[in-house]
Amino acid sequence: MLSFLGRSLIQKLVTLFFVSVVSFLVIKLAPGQPSQIDPLNPKFTPEIVERIRKVYHLDQPLHVQYLLYYKDLFTGKVVSWRDERPVLGKIWERFLNSLPLFIVGTLLTWTFSFPVGIRSAIHRDGWYDKSTTLISYFLISIPGFFFAYILIILVVTKLNVPVIDMQTFGVTSASPLVHFMDRLWHLVLPSVLGATGGIAVLSRYVRSQMLEIIGQDYVRTAKAKGLDEDRVYYRHALRNALLPFVTMFGMILPGLIGGSVIIESIFSWPGMGRLAYEAILGRDYPVILTINFISAVLVLAGTLVSDLLYMVVDPRIRLE
Repeated sequence: MLSFLGRSLIQKLVTLFFVSVVSFLVIKLAPGQPSQIDPLNPKFTPEIVERIRKVYHLDQPLHVQYLLYYKDLFTGKVVSWRDERPVLGKIWERFLNSLPLFIVGTLLTWTFSFPVGIRSAIHRDGWYDKSTTLISYFLISIPGFFFAYILIILVVTKLNVPVIDMQTFGVTSASPLVHFMDRLWHLVLPSVLGATGGIAVLSRYVRSQMLEIIGQDYVRTAKAKGLDEDRVYYRHALRNALLPFVTMFGMILPGLIGGSVIIESIFSWPGMGRLAYEAILGRDYPVILTINFISAVLVLAGTLVSDLLYMVVDPRIRLE
């Protein structure tokens, strides 16, 4: 087991190195020079541009720029080109804003997907299965931004309450309880909206996987022996059906970066997705590179979590 975990960790570190190199080269291959922050601004004289190049090590060879950038990144010296704030500080601030949105949406998705998918598989072709299938395909087909605007219009017109931004204007001066409830209310709608599509997709995967497992010989044998159906489905069949979802569960971590760009833009939620989008539009290369690096770390951390969960679910890995 330890050898399996050690090999997995070494492979991910090597992968992270190559991803960082490729991300750095892709930024350098982008059209235009990184020092051209605002080429239309007459204040940016050639002397100022040259000074900017020296400050950000852009006058050094490419491999030296790479080493200096990641050295400055890990020591907290990399700053944004737009406002000269430390990049890690900006990302951490947006990360804390995206975290509750991510946690609530993920909990809703995984909490409702499995009961819906399992029951649909057990009662295949019944009214429940047909109803959930119809609703799932409807939620998958409808554009997320359109659904968001419909919900905003309904909530604002019917309930007459604000839902844009993380809090209502002027609530900061209220009591802590009112402030907390206001933040919680603003969290509900974007979280539910982000979870609806995930529930629709994931429940279909759960249904498909359970149907495949239910048709196996050992499940039919267990039923023929007179075992309780709940025990057969939820103790034997479900455990074997979980293996593909272990991989999917590990891949939810990258959703902290770009999984909610549309939702954050519509609801004016200052999260990681909006930060990445604004950095791309503003050609803020330090922020883009750092977010790319953090995204790679989250992907590899998610796969490492999947490996650990595999050791829990699959006894063959524990005995290796």
